[in-house]
Amino acid sequence: MGYDRQYTREEIHQMLYLSERRLRPSSPAAKAHEGHAISRHTEQRDNPFDRRAIKQDSTFCGRKDLVLAVEEALHDVKGQQELATLNRLGVDSCAITVQLSAALGKITANVVQSPMAKIGKKQLPASGPQNYLQKVLVSSVFVLVDKLGSAESWAPLHIQTAYPKDLA
Repeated sequence: MGYDRQYTREEIHQMLYLSERRLRPSSPAAKAHEGHAISRHTEQRDNPFDRRAIKQDSTFCGRKDLVLAVEEALHDVKGQQELATLNRLGVDSCAITVQLSAALGKITANVVQSPMAKIGKKQLPASGPQNYLQKVLVSSVFVLVDKLGSAESWAPLHIQTAYPKDLA
């Protein structure tokens, strides 16, 4: 059994929970960022307007939306192919981006759009109000995964981040 297997919903929820605030295992400790799928990309985030330097920032409406999105990403054909790369020696992480199909129309996000100005070739924050959209349907998701334990163990993955990629 490898990392490319079916994970239970409870196992996915536990991997998300246990990854929160844990340093990323595939990075040197001095440069590693903490896992943040729940605290930054769900309703748990204190201030959805705090990342003004990002043109469009989205958070899942609830933890259930996050778990369903990660479940579909891990079980999707593309997700299974990416997870299979973790079975190779020397490969410690993978990035998964999938279009939702099974959960399409069930997963929602809140979106903050910040005004940006193009100066030269860079997009920089501009003055003006941010646009806030609620309960927008999510059409794709991005998940960044590191291997943590052996493939046979329960909840062997560290989920560094997971967020809505495209919105309907």
